[in-house]
Amino acid sequence: MAGLANLHTPDELHEAFRQFLRQRGIKYTGARKKILDAVLDLTDHFEAEQILYLLKDRGLNVGKATVYRTLPLLVDSGILKQVRFDVKQAHYEHAFGEGPHDHMVCRRCSRIVEFGSEEVVALCEKIARQHHFHVISHRFQLTGLCWECSTQCPVVALPPSGE
Repeated sequence: MAGLANLHTPDELHEAFRQFLRQRGIKYTGARKKILDAVLDLTDHFEAEQILYLLKDRGLNVGKATVYRTLPLLVDSGILKQVRFDVKQAHYEHAFGEGPHDHMVCRRCSRIVEFGSEEVVALCEKIARQHHFHVISHRFQLTGLCWECSTQCPVVALPPSGE
């Protein structure tokens, strides 16, 4: 959805989602509005189940199937990005209002660290040019142990300090 990166207010995002659904002949229901409200209230990566818990905590009755059907629509609309940190569960994050970033995921405590790197972006662009490829997005993920977990794990060789 062009220009979505410039949308910041909940009203603007609701209107963009409403238009996206209308263009596809899908109704913008009260349940979908509640789901989008819950999504907009979250700031970190989240799973579908967290949306269900949040809606339940607010006393809102939205079915599990509706949440699971709405999240891909929010991804397709450009409001959310789906990210996979493991093979078990899809996670989501806001796709608006921030620049490109990648992730480091701790295999022990599941901590997710976001980072931005001009070098990664430049490398992606270089590789794409070499292969005459138009990149829409990229995903770069480092998997390992965060500092806290690596200091508690006797078999991990820590890098020398200063690196």
